[in-house]
Amino acid sequence: MAKSNKGKVIQMLSPENYIRKKVRTLPIYECLVRSDWEETKLTTVTVARNHTNGNITVCSYLVDLLCLGVKDSMYLFNVPVHKYEEFKEKVNGEMEMTEVDYALAHNIVYAGVEFAEEFGFKPHKDFESVTKYMLEEDTEDIELIEIECGNEGRPVYMQGPFDDDAKARRIIAQLEKNAGPGNYDYIEGFDEFDDDDDDEEFDDYDEFDDDEDEFDDDDDDVNEFSEMAFEEKRELFLGMSPKMNDMDDEEGERFINLIDSIVDDLVDVDQHNKFYDEFLEELNIEVDEDEIPDQLLGIRSGAQTISDELKNRFLAIYQLINENPELGDEELKLFQKEVIGVPGVYFLELLLLQMENSSKYPKKIKEYARNYPHYPLIQILWATEQVITEKNNKKIPGYPFKLETLFPDRQTIHPIEQFYTLMLYAFVSGTEMDINKIEAFSSVLWEFDLPAEQGMVLMSAISIFKINYLTAHIRN
Repeated sequence: MAKSNKGKVIQMLSPENYIRKKVRTLPIYECLVRSDWEETKLTTVTVARNHTNGNITVCSYLVDLLCLGVKDSMYLFNVPVHKYEEFKEKVNGEMEMTEVDYALAHNIVYAGVEFAEEFGFKPHKDFESVTKYMLEEDTEDIELIEIECGNEGRPVYMQGPFDDDAKARRIIAQLEKNAGPGNYDYIEGFDEFDDDDDDEEFDDYDEFDDDEDEFDDDDDDVNEFSEMAFEEKRELFLGMSPKMNDMDDEEGERFINLIDSIVDDLVDVDQHNKFYDEFLEELNIEVDEDEIPDQLLGIRSGAQTISDELKNRFLAIYQLINENPELGDEELKLFQKEVIGVPGVYFLELLLLQMENSSKYPKKIKEYARNYPHYPLIQILWATEQVITEKNNKKIPGYPFKLETLFPDRQTIHPIEQFYTLMLYAFVSGTEMDINKIEAFSSVLWEFDLPAEQGMVLMSAISIFKINYLTAHIRN
């Protein structure tokens, strides 16, 4: 966000918000618990759900059924199955896990939470703020399974290897107060259950977090804002937002976390889920990255022959424009001399004008949209331009935009076509200034296997829309 990093992408799309608002609608993939949990009453519980894109989100809970309830919690968000399997293999290497029905996993976690709460012990902060939303609401809809806690109902505090004497004294004092003298057991320096292994599972999460920031046990900013009153967050936003273009990386990240927290307070979950479902249905089309369709270059299928060599040149220039516009311009000029009657060259020209923020772009996009009414990429750019400039989307021809209109008679589209379609929908969401719609579109992006560069561009656009919304709606 610093001026010296002009163009830097801001990651605003929040896995935490997706888990809070939407993950319960995903089907259960599998649930695991420690095989000897009934004997030890200390266990890791994992609950995994699968996305429509085939990826997995998993939440893991370190549960002490003897006294302290959920001692730790973490998640992996929207990861490929192989990465989830690596995580599972690591857990299995530290303790033998067994697959169980969801109802049992649910009851183990909530039995631990409820038993601990009897004595004033709260679950881990990340359970409260994020991972409890992976579980269904604890209602009568979930089969009730009796889970034995404590030792014949008496809490048993076992001082683990990471509980120093000061912490142990605080826990014992709380038991003295809430359970009463003589109504609890204390085992000092207990190590029969290898608590070290379970803590290591959570502490070593970075091994599975190559490029993402889904979970960070030291994420003090997120926790700070989740504890704040809305009015305090509002005032902080109003104080920080005028300086956002001058922020360094650390300040920018804190500002992002603040915005996320405010949006989380404002979003109506039912409205969010309604828009989410609508987006998912509207954008439901197969993406084929292995084939370069003639339509990607603006050629109607069967209208003329276009070689694979020219198609690959088109893709190469497209990539070059995004990485090095000056070289892309040179290659495009050569390409234009070799290709006649291919609308794709005008799409590439428009991209260059966009990159240069050229004053020629509005006139050119209107001209090319009129000349090539059946070329999806140019029509999508034209629709996006109108969304940006027109105050009322309902006045735009073709609104509300539909994939069957943008891509008639198409069973699949290319990733480039998908990206610009998503950009169109992002701008529609942002300009309509409905925070539920903006956040729903943020959530639905996780259902697509987007290249990192495309995902970050979309996230950056969404971050701007969120800032615009908050600036307009919480100033007074």
